[in-house]
Amino acid sequence: MKAEPTTPMTAQPSTTDILSAALDVREAARHAVRGKGAADNVLAALSAVIDHDHASLSRWDPLLRRHVTLAGSYPAGPTRYIETRLHDDPAFALIRHTPGTTSWWHDVPAPVRGASTGFQEVLEPLGVQDGVAQCLYSADGRYVGILNLSTTRARCDQPAVRAVMTLLGECLAAVADPLAGHRSPGPGSSGHTCAVLLPDTGDAEGAGDPAPVTVSGEPLPGLTEAGSPLVALLRRTAARRTLPATVLVPYRQRMLELHLSRQGDRTVVVCRTVARPAALSPRELEVLAELTQGRTNREIADRLYVSPRTVATHIEHILAKLDVPNRVAAAGRAVAWGLEPAP
Repeated sequence: MKAEPTTPMTAQPSTTDILSAALDVREAARHAVRGKGAADNVLAALSAVIDHDHASLSRWDPLLRRHVTLAGSYPAGPTRYIETRLHDDPAFALIRHTPGTTSWWHDVPAPVRGASTGFQEVLEPLGVQDGVAQCLYSADGRYVGILNLSTTRARCDQPAVRAVMTLLGECLAAVADPLAGHRSPGPGSSGHTCAVLLPDTGDAEGAGDPAPVTVSGEPLPGLTEAGSPLVALLRRTAARRTLPATVLVPYRQRMLELHLSRQGDRTVVVCRTVARPAALSPRELEVLAELTQGRTNREIADRLYVSPRTVATHIEHILAKLDVPNRVAAAGRAVAWGLEPAP
């Protein structure tokens, strides 16, 4: 009797295959964070972990209060939904506030699915049968974005895949995190670190510029006020320096290290308090910063509301502490540090 032909079944990937694919995802994510690869490469690598039909890796933008797609293959309608409406969807609220950051389609309770516009009007019309939504968090607990994967085939959450997706959360979050790849606190850090996004909008005079938005830590006074002297200094620095750049600024008896870098149409500013270099006093640092601008003792005195004699004394102390012969050499040392006059 002749055997009937059978249709070969696609074998599920082995645990070894899944783990090997996860290593490729991690490597693609590292390249993306370092600017040596695109987020699309991360999604391409993820296809070997979950054979998806649609995918999206999105960053949460605290300035726009919406998601921004870094890479994706959903049609225009679902992409627009993820970017502008997902954060108001009841299913998203459940996913974001449920312990663990990975949720599979069939894990979402039926009442939530029924109330979710995303399920009813976006995904089900695409014929999606399974998928994952993975909220992404930075190491310090900030929500930075979301990964969405959808498939029109059967369930794709075999145990090894579930475990791997949870383990990949950290490296995927690094791709979405606007602060990833920035300098970590150095040995001079005194503990206070924060970060803000500085928009590049407003008119040519700087009037009407929106205030910076905090993305990490507790901002120092003046760092999130649109018209503050400190914010004005940040804008001037971003305009005249090649970024990324790091400057030191004496500010309210503190020494601030400000690291500025570009991200699209805004500047990312990481601010931390650091130890004062060369054991200089706060006032000596202010005087030294003024020397970088080539100002005379009289000009410095007028700006700092002290006498020219006091300025001269401070300069004598500065030269001794830096062990340099003159004010030009002292100014050169300060320029090398990135020292800027106080705002």
